[in-house]
Amino acid sequence: MIRSVCVLPVLLSLALLCGGCASGREGPPSVPVALLEEPVGAPRAGELLWRGSLHLRDGNADFGGLSSLRVAPDGSQFVAISDRGRRIAGRLSYDGEGRLAAASDFQVALLLGPDGQPFPGFFNDTEGLALLGDWPGDGWAVSMERRHSIWHYPPALAGVPATPVEGPAGLSDLPFNSGLETLLALSDGRLLAIAEGGEGQGLHRAWVGRSGDWIELCYRALPPFLPVDAARLPDGGLLVLERRVGLLGGWGSRIVHVPAADLPAMLVPGGVLAGREIARLASPMATENYEGIDARALPDGGVAVYLVSDDNFNSLLQRTLLTMFEWRP
Repeated sequence: MIRSVCVLPVLLSLALLCGGCASGREGPPSVPVALLEEPVGAPRAGELLWRGSLHLRDGNADFGGLSSLRVAPDGSQFVAISDRGRRIAGRLSYDGEGRLAAASDFQVALLLGPDGQPFPGFFNDTEGLALLGDWPGDGWAVSMERRHSIWHYPPALAGVPATPVEGPAGLSDLPFNSGLETLLALSDGRLLAIAEGGEGQGLHRAWVGRSGDWIELCYRALPPFLPVDAARLPDGGLLVLERRVGLLGGWGSRIVHVPAADLPAMLVPGGVLAGREIARLASPMATENYEGIDARALPDGGVAVYLVSDDNFNSLLQRTLLTMFEWRP
């Protein structure tokens, strides 16, 4: 979620820049969107080859605000969470060339607290989603802003009570609306948690560990970009999604690769997690408030990279975009 003090002027600016954007959620559940209005050759963003974008729409008023994304290894399904404490799931389909073609069968369901009741409004801002184990997984871990916390869920995720995870020391000290945007299960089973709020010089507090057993380090972003989600690569490395927003530049994103071989030296007390930019999305591309990323192996050795955007439940001014790229590391 973007910080509330920036929402109105930024959205008004985007409305002027994108006056022709589709609005509302009537019609088909997904509408193809071009990366560039006038693509030349094979559209790319840095090292990533564009493989399709969809504008996701649904009549359910609680559809939107997507903040983290996990995609099945075969690419047929996705699960996301929203700023209103919901799980949004759906199916994905592709054309004969393997490009993302459609999304359908959306399901919107409540995430419940430990008492089996929905989290109270304004304190239901779920931001990070970690799949525990291999798909369909042994369960999920979910991080929240405002009510800074981490919760464990069984595989169903929605409609079942949460169990609190003993978070790292200092979690409650994070800024009110700049908490744990990123939550990811690493290949060794530990959780990686990164705060959106910065400590200066592009550094963000981060932790690695399990319930009651954490080490603190930091993540280095490129200001004014802020870390908002991460994905685990097939080889155990990471992709980190960073997001920026500005009155003049609108939305922008960068994707950072942290190689698996570099992680052991970084994931230590006081370590600095940092990587190399492989892509940047900015105007005139069809970019948005991307807050979710995931990756999966392709049969021919490439990597499919997915991004999903948070429309802040403002369908007149923003869109829920799901974009797929192909990466050849």
